[in-house]
Amino acid sequence: MQPPVSRAVEFETHPGRWTLGGYAEAYGIVETDADSPRQRPEGIFDAILSGDLYGVRPHLDVQMLVGGPPEHATGFGIFNFQDVFQNISPSIEFEEGYFDFTLANIDIRAGLQKFAWGKLDRFHPTDIVNPRQFSDPFLTDETDAKIGIPSISASGYPPDPQSQWLSSPSVTLLWVPVPIPFRFPLQDERWFPPAATVPPIVEIPAGVLGPLLPSATIRTTFATANTAAHQRLEDGAFGARLAGLSAGVDWSLYFYNGRETAPAFDLGTSVRLAMDREPGTIVLDGTAVLQPRFGQIWLTGGDAAFQFAGFTARAEAAYGSNRLVPRSTADLVSTENILRAVGPDITSILQRLLMGETVPVNLGDLFERRDVVEWGVGVDYAYKGWTPVLQINQAVVLHNDVTLLVPNVDTRLLAALRKTFLSDRLASELIGVQGFERSYTTAIARLTYTLTDYLRIRAGYLLIAGSRNTVLGQYKNNDEVFLQIRLSH
Repeated sequence: MQPPVSRAVEFETHPGRWTLGGYAEAYGIVETDADSPRQRPEGIFDAILSGDLYGVRPHLDVQMLVGGPPEHATGFGIFNFQDVFQNISPSIEFEEGYFDFTLANIDIRAGLQKFAWGKLDRFHPTDIVNPRQFSDPFLTDETDAKIGIPSISASGYPPDPQSQWLSSPSVTLLWVPVPIPFRFPLQDERWFPPAATVPPIVEIPAGVLGPLLPSATIRTTFATANTAAHQRLEDGAFGARLAGLSAGVDWSLYFYNGRETAPAFDLGTSVRLAMDREPGTIVLDGTAVLQPRFGQIWLTGGDAAFQFAGFTARAEAAYGSNRLVPRSTADLVSTENILRAVGPDITSILQRLLMGETVPVNLGDLFERRDVVEWGVGVDYAYKGWTPVLQINQAVVLHNDVTLLVPNVDTRLLAALRKTFLSDRLASELIGVQGFERSYTTAIARLTYTLTDYLRIRAGYLLIAGSRNTVLGQYKNNDEVFLQIRLSH
């Protein structure tokens, strides 16, 4: 849904013309489940400056956030490019900041950029160049969720052969010299994933750790911590896009080699003998620390779109190698997995515990490296202001033999219906997503009313349901009513 038309302020300086625009937005929610974590009202202030400087076109987009998801924030600050967990409010973020150059048939852009790959609606298998922030993952627009990355991109436009089989060809190359991590909510925030938490008490039945040992109780303390990620030139990324038109089909091919931009973590665990335990019992104080994990991947894919009989059809597919796929922490702290982890060394571990040591316990990887194939097809049709959309996506995890938070085959159906009224001033939208192999459902219903060219009001409802053992269904307690008011200039 588009914001109100922005009337940017134009002004001239030597040597060119500049524009200053942006928006201010108030956003709040009402939780509909008593067990749902809170999210405070927030204010967003966004300023965009563009200009022309001797043929070089600078662009800067800066955003300030006040309130919102952060809890127990440390105070005012600027989001940095090193940490995954950042608890600051009010905050300032540099969304984008780059220079555009045009040289003959080549366009060059250098600076902080966001890239958009893929043609499907909402779920894009190929769109992995930018890491994302997950402070409000269901309602944040796709572009706003992306984190700008320092990069250089060059798009070339070869002579157009103007044939039926190829026209309007273009080649885009991009280089990301320094990788930027994703940004994730902290454990006290509304959108921290329940599947990543550890229960406060873990009980181990008598005889599991040894035939003569009593039951054990582990009192766990859970925390998050940043991990220093390498940001060297050899850790950067390279991408390429080849696009064109063939027989009426708008197509693109993609390649990416670099840092995994999807969120991934390690769970470090340790235990020590509790000082306040009763004689004859085993009570352990455990610590579980969730830390970001980084890896290198490569991905290749493509998309296509074409029109027929008033319909627009789209398709997109990608093959990714060494993708990091999540497990649930509940699997890692299960009795069976604890026994597997400590069984071979139980005698040594007990001796160290009795000596008062803190003993690290390796429960295995929270995220597994797997090759993943993702694809999707969709179709939409515009009729008298109505636009229905139907799309199916599927992710296939290859060569997997462990239980993951996503099934080895994850199929989801997206259905959307959009309609405008009152000379396009009132826009309605209904979006539903249904997962099949492990049932989960999400739905968004919203109305957007443009009062003036500068002011819009948006209200709606977010529904989440399904199995907690899924990436989306784990947020089933977070249904909400939301309201946004945006003033643009």
